[in-house]
Amino acid sequence: MVDIRKDFGDSFQLLSQHKKIILPVFFSVLISLILIFLFLNLSGLTPLLNELVDLNDEFNQQKQDYLLNRENIGKEGYTSELVNYIGKDSSNSAYKDQLSSYLEQKGYDWGRYKQLLNVKNVVLLVIFLLIGIMGSFYFSCMSYAIISLVLKKKEIDRNILFRVTNKFLLKLFSLKILLGFIIIVPLAIIVTIVIFLFFLNTILGVLSIFVFVILFIAYLLLVGLRLFFTTPSMFMEENGVINSISHSWHLTLGHIKQVLIIFFVIWGIGIFITSIVVQPLYNTYSNFLFESGWVKAFINLILVVLFLILEAFVFTFQHLFLFYTYIDFKKRNRIVK
Repeated sequence: MVDIRKDFGDSFQLLSQHKKIILPVFFSVLISLILIFLFLNLSGLTPLLNELVDLNDEFNQQKQDYLLNRENIGKEGYTSELVNYIGKDSSNSAYKDQLSSYLEQKGYDWGRYKQLLNVKNVVLLVIFLLIGIMGSFYFSCMSYAIISLVLKKKEIDRNILFRVTNKFLLKLFSLKILLGFIIIVPLAIIVTIVIFLFFLNTILGVLSIFVFVILFIAYLLLVGLRLFFTTPSMFMEENGVINSISHSWHLTLGHIKQVLIIFFVIWGIGIFITSIVVQPLYNTYSNFLFESGWVKAFINLILVVLFLILEAFVFTFQHLFLFYTYIDFKKRNRIVK
C-alpha cells in the first residue's frame, strides 16, 4: 500500500527546499493575467466595465445603507430585502433584477458592447487565447520537467530546463491528443448507437441513454485510473507516448483501489486550490483592474502577487505529489518500465 502521508510530507519538504520549481506555474498564471489586462485595454472594454463596476458599487452601498439603518428594521419588505441581499448570488434572489433596474434607471447603455464586437477585437481575442493556451501548455510541460529533474537530483540551470522542456513538449502534446481520442472515440460510438436506437424505437432510445451514460462513466473511471500515471511515467522514465500509456496501464493493474485513493487526495487539493486560492486571486485581480483609487489599487496588486505565489506553490505541490506517489507506487509494486 502506498504511504500517502509520507509522500505528502516528502512533497512538502522538497518544495520547501527547492522553491524555484514553482516558477513555471507562476509564469503560466502571470501570463494569463497580463493577457486579460492587455485585452481589456486594447479592446476598449475597460471604460465600460469601470462604469459598470462603479454603478454596481453605488447600488451595493445603497442596499447596505438601507439594511444597516436601524429605523428600517421591522418595516414592511425589510426581511425580504435582507434575504435577497445575503443570497444575492442565488438564482432565486431578486437582487440581480433590482440591479438591472438600477442600471437601466441610471442609463447604462448595454448597446455599447455591440460596437466592440468588431473584426479587430475578435482577431485580438483569438490571438490572446492562442498565446494563453500555448503558454499554459508550455509552462505546464516545464513544471513536469523541472520536477523530474529535481527528483532525479540532476543539475538545473536555464539551458538544461529549456532543453528538457522542449524535448518533452511534442511528446506531452501527442499524449494529450491520444488520451483525448481514447475518450472521444467510445463517446462517438455510443452517440451513434443511441441515435440509431432512437430511429428504431423512441422508448428503446431513451432507455439506452441511461444505460450508455452509466457505461461511459464507468469506462471513464476505469481508463482514467489505469492511465493515471502516464505523465510521470513519461518524464521520469523518459518514455514515449505509447510506452507511457502501456507502463501506467500495467503499473495500476490490480491496484485500482490505491490509485483511487491517490486520485481523491489530488482531487481534494484541486478543490482547495479553486476555493481558497484561485477564486480569491481572480476576485482580487478584478478589484485591481477596476479600482479607481491608487491606494486601494496598490493594495490589491500586492494581494494579487501573494495569491499568485500561493497558487503557484499549491499547483506545483499537486504535480509533485503525483510524481512522488508514482515513484512510491512503482517501488512497492515492483513494476519496471
